Amino acid sequence: MTKRLVVAFAVVVASTIGPLSVGAQRGAGVTDRFVLSFLGHQIGEELVTETKVGPGRKIASAFSFTDRGTKVELASTLELDGDGLPIRFTSKGKTYRLFSTDVDVVRVGDRITVRDGAKQETIELKGRPFFPVDNYAPIAIQEQLIQFWLSHGRPKEIVAPPAGVVRIAFRGGRVKSDGKTLTSSIERFAVDGVVWGTEGAFVDMLTKRLVGLTTWAGNLPFEAVAAGRESAVLSDIRESAIDRIAELATLTKTTTPVRVGTFALVGARVVQGTDEPPIDDAVVLIKAGRIENVGTRAVVKIPAGTPVVDVKGKTITAGLWDMHAHASQTDWAFPYLAGGVTTVRDMGGENEFLVPFRNAINTGRVLAPRLLLAGLVDGPGPGAFGHLWAATPEEGRAVVRQLKKDGFEEVKIYTQLTADVLNAMAAEAHALGMMVTGHTPRGAKEAVENGYDQIAHGTLPGPAGSPATNELIALYTAHNEALDPTSSWGELSGRPSSIPIEAFIPGVLRLPRTLTRQFASLPGGNGDVGPYEARQATSLGMLNEARKAGIAVVPGTDKGIPGFSLQRELELYVKGGMTPLQAIQAATIVSARVMKLDKDTGTIEVGKRADLVILDADPLALITNIRTASAVVTAGKMYTSATLWKAAGYKIQ
Repeated sequence: MTKRLVVAFAVVVASTIGPLSVGAQRGAGVTDRFVLSFLGHQIGEELVTETKVGPGRKIASAFSFTDRGTKVELASTLELDGDGLPIRFTSKGKTYRLFSTDVDVVRVGDRITVRDGAKQETIELKGRPFFPVDNYAPIAIQEQLIQFWLSHGRPKEIVAPPAGVVRIAFRGGRVKSDGKTLTSSIERFAVDGVVWGTEGAFVDMLTKRLVGLTTWAGNLPFEAVAAGRESAVLSDIRESAIDRIAELATLTKTTTPVRVGTFALVGARVVQGTDEPPIDDAVVLIKAGRIENVGTRAVVKIPAGTPVVDVKGKTITAGLWDMHAHASQTDWAFPYLAGGVTTVRDMGGENEFLVPFRNAINTGRVLAPRLLLAGLVDGPGPGAFGHLWAATPEEGRAVVRQLKKDGFEEVKIYTQLTADVLNAMAAEAHALGMMVTGHTPRGAKEAVENGYDQIAHGTLPGPAGSPATNELIALYTAHNEALDPTSSWGELSGRPSSIPIEAFIPGVLRLPRTLTRQFASLPGGNGDVGPYEARQATSLGMLNEARKAGIAVVPGTDKGIPGFSLQRELELYVKGGMTPLQAIQAATIVSARVMKLDKDTGTIEVGKRADLVILDADPLALITNIRTASAVVTAGKMYTSATLWKAAGYKIQ
């Protein structure tokens, strides 16, 4: 088994990149290097050159990596005056395959002018600490940011355009799992406000050099390590994941549910998720995390002393599912719940984070949707993705056994695996009671023959009734395949640039600044709106054809907008011809059946897990009302959506 883990991703660096001597200082003309890794394996480097300019200095960064065959390059410069204060920062290029940047920040006295793409902004500092930051990259700028913070009295906040406001906090020295602190000059810091989520920075306090950084590129795990410092920091990078879970645990303790234990929701319309009509003026009785009873107020008796929640005029559905997510950071938890998503299937991240995160959710230590795991596995090579690779059938079987041991429900196949390895993995997974999903680089027919149970990003070719479509429908139905089409991600990343995101996802205006900038940088396509909409209509219509043929269609968002893209996915299903109930069922009972959890969840029925969404308006009347969640019940605990949005840093409606 070829295994690239976050604690070992740079073991091959010494043979490819000349190491810097330990404790080396920058000087004029000295080039430094950061080794870059994505989902636990090395993909590139950042070269940093510092030159003297008058009394000041200029730092130039050439940031470059290759992700699944796509080159990602970013060129940046930072000019500092003789006192080490920033004068000008420029950065242009890409930070991820789909996310671009083009910024110019200039300081003149106490005034800052910012160009962020086409947007212009002027900021009056009024004596506040200032340091320009755009995104997680370049790494050298983050190093300078931290050095500025350390040398200026560790201010509570730093004005950091165009990213926003940055906060840095000490997180301790190197710590073993037994809690004993090692003798080391490396200290850990948490950095908030550069990207969405808290980064982990490792700094050598003798030199004030950044030796390691854990962050996210496109909301997927990304790491950088100073060349030559791997042995000093790699064994501790996992501590950043533990820090993030601990922070969510603290937030969980301060986020109080409005109801827990035994209580009754009274007066709403209940959409059970079955084919039965909705129950009007209903009672949902909840006890010990389960649905104790459900029915009309006239039938269901509420035990004396039971707390009652008046939800008259509202609609209740079962908690929603996102069946194709990348929950690579704890920050997704609260926005998901606020929007009504109570179960998430992760489709590929770093297992060193996902497993402890899942465990913390299951024990109730952190508040988050139920997390199901599909372990991403690829074949080796320059185009490989993720940190688990298999080159032979035996390596493939060993990977599957390890995923089973770690409690994964599924294996997710990526694009570089050969057919013999695929077959071996699918057979092993099925023997262990696991399922197989993934991409189909050699086509859907071969994927089904190789043992897939589900197809990621799957749809049907048009037009309806064509021989190719009928053949694929017959193949899928004969093998009981399920499709997760991720239509909302396709729309978000592929719509013509003339269509603003807020035109179809109005919630994007409520995002934290870092997320707003990230999604605004999606380039969109160059095509005309008319042909695009025609293609979209055909694709969405074919999903409804798949559903009518008995194929399970389940919603997923891939790397979409947390708290909003799942709801957009359901709107698209209705746009393609499904009824609102059928779209809601796709995100509830159909998803539960696909994951073989339908006896426990997916509908509002007696004995099932109390995962519910309380909506201000009826989605059966208008599917866009699926966006109106005012409260959520997760495993029997009820929270207001406003509380969760606020805690996540979103603007409240």
